[in-house]
Amino acid sequence: MSAPVRKPNAESNPPRHSHGGSGAASARGSIKPSVARAKPCILDRVTDQEDVSWVRYGTPTRALWIRVSEFARTDVFAQLANIDPTLIEPAAQRALRSEVAKVETYRSALVAGTSGWIEGHFVFGDGRVLQPPNDTREVIVTFPPVTKFAASGSLAEWQAGIGPIVARQPLGLFALSVAFVGPLLPFVPPDYLSPLFEFVGDPGCGKSTLGMLASSVWAGDRDSTCGGGETWNLTPGRFDETKLAHRHMLLLLDEANLAGASKQARKQLIQQSVFGLTNTGQRQRSGDPLNKPHAHLAVLSTSNRRLSDLIEGSEAERGALTERMVTISIAPERPYGVLDHVPPGYSGSAVAVEALRAAINEHWGVAGTVFIERMQERIAHYEQDFRGTLKRVLDAHREAVSATIEKERVRKCFALVALAGMLARRWGIIPKPWGSPAEAVYAVARETTDRQNSRSESASVAPIQQIQTYFEKHRTHVVDVSTLQAPLSKVAFEATAGFVRQVEAATELMIPALRFQEAFSQHEALMRALRETGQARTESGRKPKLTIKTPRAICGDGRVYCVKLDMAHPEPS
Repeated sequence: MSAPVRKPNAESNPPRHSHGGSGAASARGSIKPSVARAKPCILDRVTDQEDVSWVRYGTPTRALWIRVSEFARTDVFAQLANIDPTLIEPAAQRALRSEVAKVETYRSALVAGTSGWIEGHFVFGDGRVLQPPNDTREVIVTFPPVTKFAASGSLAEWQAGIGPIVARQPLGLFALSVAFVGPLLPFVPPDYLSPLFEFVGDPGCGKSTLGMLASSVWAGDRDSTCGGGETWNLTPGRFDETKLAHRHMLLLLDEANLAGASKQARKQLIQQSVFGLTNTGQRQRSGDPLNKPHAHLAVLSTSNRRLSDLIEGSEAERGALTERMVTISIAPERPYGVLDHVPPGYSGSAVAVEALRAAINEHWGVAGTVFIERMQERIAHYEQDFRGTLKRVLDAHREAVSATIEKERVRKCFALVALAGMLARRWGIIPKPWGSPAEAVYAVARETTDRQNSRSESASVAPIQQIQTYFEKHRTHVVDVSTLQAPLSKVAFEATAGFVRQVEAATELMIPALRFQEAFSQHEALMRALRETGQARTESGRKPKLTIKTPRAICGDGRVYCVKLDMAHPEPS
């Protein structure tokens, strides 16, 4: 592997491991003697690939690259005042503007305001730049580096850590393949859009670890609960910044239940993430151009409930979201969660998933680097042939899933993942003994379609019959409330298929809200129909809910859907 070429970052500070800043304390309780600071000035001037002029202002140890046009705005001096305190004065601002205006000579350079591709070069989130063969043009990185993108370990170490658990696991190979989609997006036909996949399943099934596995291709963080990913706990403004930080790579958004401080904020953020996936930037004033690039990337989301259900909107709103993303459900009846089988040498699926998470927290970022190097080798000499090959392979994969997937947009999403996984395997990043990524993608597509068909078929069955079928299917995991010795914890409650109790000679089945919503796609319509026939117990009041509070004998928290069963005293097995 060739060594990455590091270029100047947005602010020319000392190396990341250094603590050298002017006036910094040399030891706790001691102060360095006063030293003379270098006088800030214009250090460099360049014109970028879009004919935009930039100047670098500051000192040799601390400086910023600023677009010349930004000097017309007052707020730019708030950034520069940290380097040059005199710029808080209007007179100093006018003097600097005048000096910038008089500059006549600019040299040429590539300027990267975000991560991702820039004329054959690839810029990583930590400021590293991979140069293509025989291209020595300078790349100036103007965005702040993010340390989670700094690679840890080697490709061999990463493969050795995750291989024993991921090998021959369709969902694991699928997640890894999704991770390699991002850098391909600028080179595939424009009708292949940035894909958004969501892993939906019960707590503890391993979906977050699956997302972290994909994210480890590009990033990692031992101190984060989601590795190299981010949580959904973002504001709309921060979401744009987060997308750009992962441009042409992968963005993992973990735990969608954390999205938004209110229902309305959650709805706004989720809709922005789905409908405006690639668009970024806000206009300073009406009529101003958007100067931020499109954030082409692949996105993985994890949650206990579908994003379309979390927005709690109308059927039309939820349907529009569903059209633009692909839901991969980790069904409760899967005995090993995200794993198809327990890998050799592990006592159970939970132990294997924990080992996978530990491996991810040791090595990351190297697989993505190797993938980019392999791409650059082909783009530098055979870009048009490479683009043609990508199109032909995409067409073949799209045709392969056409019998399984009905929607063309979803077919293209799966085709992108199959292509990315195939290339990663061909280039030795996903070893051949792990299995075929394309076959794994096809298997996930079939399982997703089978589950959707099952949900659609159940919707045509009488409401009470759907509930009875659910009870029979999960009878061995339904708990008789009278046998409980103490209330369950929230985690144990949500992991239970249901609870039965006798109330006035009737048998009530209570299903935890999240599990009910996962089991029945049209859960609101189903409960309304049951309520109209007197077969459901719901809340009353001005704004009645379709759920009721969980009886304290079951759990001190949460809500349940409560249905009266049409059978004489069913007994859980």
